Amino acid sequence: MSERNNELGRPRAQLGLHSPREPDHTKTMGKHAGLRFQDRAQAGTALGEVLAAQGVNGSGVVLGLLRGGVPVAAALAQRLDAKLGALAVRKLGVPGQQELAFGAIATYGSAHGRYLVPRVYRMALDLVSDTDLRGVETRAALELERLAKLFASFAPDLTGRTVVLCDDGLATGATMRAALEAAAQYGAREIITAVPVAPSNLIHPLAGASAATVLISPPDFSSVGAHYADFSQVTEEEVLQLLHTARETRHAGGPRF
Repeated sequence: MSERNNELGRPRAQLGLHSPREPDHTKTMGKHAGLRFQDRAQAGTALGEVLAAQGVNGSGVVLGLLRGGVPVAAALAQRLDAKLGALAVRKLGVPGQQELAFGAIATYGSAHGRYLVPRVYRMALDLVSDTDLRGVETRAALELERLAKLFASFAPDLTGRTVVLCDDGLATGATMRAALEAAAQYGAREIITAVPVAPSNLIHPLAGASAATVLISPPDFSSVGAHYADFSQVTEEEVLQLLHTARETRHAGGPRF
């Protein structure tokens, strides 16, 4: 599946969220193997500090990838005083090795994204049939539809706007790539990706993103969870509470834009 490139040729001064100014549009804070975040909220706050220091303001939209990306996005959005939303994604796990993603799918409103990890997908086809992989995707699509409906009221309009996509980290980058395609298809003007941790091969902007911020990129990266003291599962109830709280806080302070 080809990756969608967004139209990003306009001057930065016209954008609500200004992307990092480094020549390669990448901001990485270090390669510290032992550095760990206390939890997703602390990681999101740290991301918010970095983006704020780069001149990113709150007139765009911050989207957390469901579910683990939402606590990161909530803390980041609070720091920037930006609108918070959620984008539904589902990882496509290899049968028998569910943690190994051969791809991912995403949806946001009427927009959809899909990405297959070439190397893992080819390996998966050596282990199981194409029919088996299609079955995985069919089941994931049903769950994706359920998630999208559940969080539909927390999907701000992205048309012509700058969007920051957040997750708790990248491993293969599959879910972020699928999310990028969905956000671009929806009509976002510029997309910035922001994650606390990622392997070195994923620190540069992915196709469709104008800029990327990664706080740490350890040389011996093994998993996202290894870089958190608390990496417990995030429930749908917790996500809904974060989204409701963010909405109420913004409404209490009056309209920002």
